[in-house]
Amino acid sequence: MELLEELRNAKLKKPPANGKVAFLRNIDQIKAALDQGYTAVDVWRVMHDRGEVKVKYNQFALYVRRFIREAK
Repeated sequence: MELLEELRNAKLKKPPANGKVAFLRNIDQIKAALDQGYTAVDVWRVMHDRGEVKVKYNQFALYVRRFIREAK
């Protein structure tokens, strides 16, 4: 029971994910950069280094595909 109790407590302490929120908050800037010819990797790298998005690149690329490329 000790393990289950620790797992429950760890889950309660974990902050909610906000990667999609951060992406959507910056979607206009991301779209503009992509339209100017910058790659998704370049955009992610700068935003990640500045702390604006904390997701890994593969998740960022999924958001680009879902919210920008498929939305056209």
